[in-house]
Amino acid sequence: MKIKSFDWIWLNWLFWGRVLTASAFFMFVGSMPYLINLWNLTAIEAGIVQTGLVIGFAISLYLSSYYSDFINPNKILIISAVGNFISAILFTYLTNSFLSAFFFNSCLGFFLGGIYGPSMILVSEKFAKGHKAFAMGVMLGGQSFGYALSLAISFVFSNFYNVRDGFLICSILTFFGLISFYICCKEDLRKKIQFKIIRKFKITSQSPQNKLLIKGYTAHSMELFGMWAWTPVFLGLVLIDKVNINPIFLGIIIALSLHVTGIFSNMISGGFADRFGSKSVLVIFALVSSLFSFLIGWTSSWNGFIILVIALFYSFFTIGDSGVLTAALTQGTKRNVLGRSLAFRSIIGIGCSSVIPGIFGLILDISNNHQALSDKSNWIFAFSFLGLIGLFASYYATKLNRKMLL
Repeated sequence: MKIKSFDWIWLNWLFWGRVLTASAFFMFVGSMPYLINLWNLTAIEAGIVQTGLVIGFAISLYLSSYYSDFINPNKILIISAVGNFISAILFTYLTNSFLSAFFFNSCLGFFLGGIYGPSMILVSEKFAKGHKAFAMGVMLGGQSFGYALSLAISFVFSNFYNVRDGFLICSILTFFGLISFYICCKEDLRKKIQFKIIRKFKITSQSPQNKLLIKGYTAHSMELFGMWAWTPVFLGLVLIDKVNINPIFLGIIIALSLHVTGIFSNMISGGFADRFGSKSVLVIFALVSSLFSFLIGWTSSWNGFIILVIALFYSFFTIGDSGVLTAALTQGTKRNVLGRSLAFRSIIGIGCSSVIPGIFGLILDISNNHQALSDKSNWIFAFSFLGLIGLFASYYATKLNRKMLL
């Protein structure tokens, strides 16, 4: 496959494919308050439904990355996009209970994970050093944009219109995402893999540089998952009496703002990495993110506008090094084992990250003597726990060999 300096047209189709296929990912989350009553779900059942999405995503991210060392990743991408559209339609019309919601939401997670894995590999194949980090950031920015669309559409329709009409709109968007992917990949769909396939490869046999990148990615993901899970809760509790906004619209603003920042942060950090080097960007973004984790727990009594601005910068720096970490790993890994390296990184990173929201909640319970959460609760220790994790991400970045990175 010919590597181009920068193929904007190809990347543009990939970006919109990521936006549109991700637009069904958070349909359940955006409609959860309404669906709990409609489908007679308990809080535990609602949480399990969303856990199914994450489990499905993790499994398919591993499998799709792993088998991209043996199968044309363009084919895996298109097949996953077809499954994503079908799952969204089935979720729209067949979900009416806990079991059906769990099954079809898990399917949505599974097929979107199957999109994510090949997307990373295709970007690494298409772009050379000096453009790869920005291109990876654009791809991940499209994913964040799709998450924001999914939350907004499902939330608005469940509160003001018909919840299934909102699901249908999200499902139709995934179809257009499939079309965008097909336009992006059609020239390469029938191409055979152009490298020697290595059947036996221990995915734990990474280079020292890759091991540092995987450790850094794991710490980054753990802080990110904790931030995503609990910052909206924190903001909802502390801002409700500080701003004169309808609680429903406040929820939309919080959810969208935390995901929309991901659109720009990955592109900006990727551009900086291509120009100034990945190591500097990774160290700075991880360190600043950690500092915001340490800071935000102290702000509950501050002015509401200042709190929201801090939260936006917090989100910006926490998610911003995702694309740089991925681009750096792809740059230092041979293509015939890249899929398995990404698969190993993903399962370690997501596996460790999945327990962080629970640990955060445990720290909240202990530090608040198991009292109900409010704007007066002590958030300092729980967010500081995320800050400590962020420091590990920054530390691992300082150990990287600058000459071996982008």
